[in-house]
Amino acid sequence: MLKQKTQFHGFNQFMAEDVQLHLQLGERVQVEHMYGCHGEILNDRNISLSLGSLSEGRSKQLVLELSVGARQSGVYPIITALWTYMDVQKRKVILQPSRTIPLQFSNHTALKYRRADYRVEKVLKLYQNASILEQARGELERGKLALGEEMIRRQADEMLLYAIRFRDADYLKEAETLYQLIGLYLDTYRQ
Repeated sequence: MLKQKTQFHGFNQFMAEDVQLHLQLGERVQVEHMYGCHGEILNDRNISLSLGSLSEGRSKQLVLELSVGARQSGVYPIITALWTYMDVQKRKVILQPSRTIPLQFSNHTALKYRRADYRVEKVLKLYQNASILEQARGELERGKLALGEEMIRRQADEMLLYAIRFRDADYLKEAETLYQLIGLYLDTYRQ
């Protein structure tokens, strides 16, 4: 999970426009899904992600789901990231230093059963709601109201289970929102 945050001294002022994250993928690394942004695949190893504008006091997150080929034990560069943005006050493009993110590979079999970081799993689950809603909306537009409703309800139920399991208010809020959307979507598409 990559997160870009800004800390400035005004209130909701635009501080950076045209924020872009340029990624160079390591060998045998592929992007499976992108959540929270739109990307342009330039070639098999380079991607440009457009994040829009950043305003003070706000943060934007994006999640990249990567597939990484098998490797020998060791540390390998997986992705190199470079931020660019237009500074609103100076009216010029700012280029941040690049950062390479490595990943350690191991043949130790006990690591296979170690759970992923809860925060990363949470952000990924919450971002997946948008794509499920988009699929459900497509079904509703085709007149398949029961299927669209079922897709949203299943996702809402899953969010509710996570809220109970992890005692997490964010999952509960997301579940409530999804349940409300079911009624709104059905009212809209029945007409």
